[in-house]
Amino acid sequence: MRKIQTRIQLFFCAGVVVFQGNSCVSKPLLEEIPTPFGKDGCLESPMVGSWKSTFPADDTLTFSADCSAVSVVCRSRFLFPPNLAKAGVIDIQVLESDGPEGCLPKGTHRCSFSVLSNSASMNCGKQTMQLTRL
Repeated sequence: MRKIQTRIQLFFCAGVVVFQGNSCVSKPLLEEIPTPFGKDGCLESPMVGSWKSTFPADDTLTFSADCSAVSVVCRSRFLFPPNLAKAGVIDIQVLESDGPEGCLPKGTHRCSFSVLSNSASMNCGKQTMQLTRL
């Protein structure tokens, strides 16, 4: 009877990341990102939205109103400050990074940026990324 219960539980856990004891535990792909500037702290930032990047090639970056962002190719998530300017220097905090060479490693990075309505550039020390709003 115990084997049947375990098989039934495993069947219902299919597609769930973790099986612990007698229950399924679901884990998100990316852990919840802390929001030090509040839920809508970056709502007015010119960076909020989705952007296609030239470096790493064909990356998509999504900047959210809560000052968090994710990179698809770099498999990273980071925080950016609520800067309302269209150009300047900011510190971004990379919380996770697991991408190819050229992706920013975990830690704090000083980046210069410039934003026009549908294009932007960002340089965090090694190479300038050209961004196009999606």
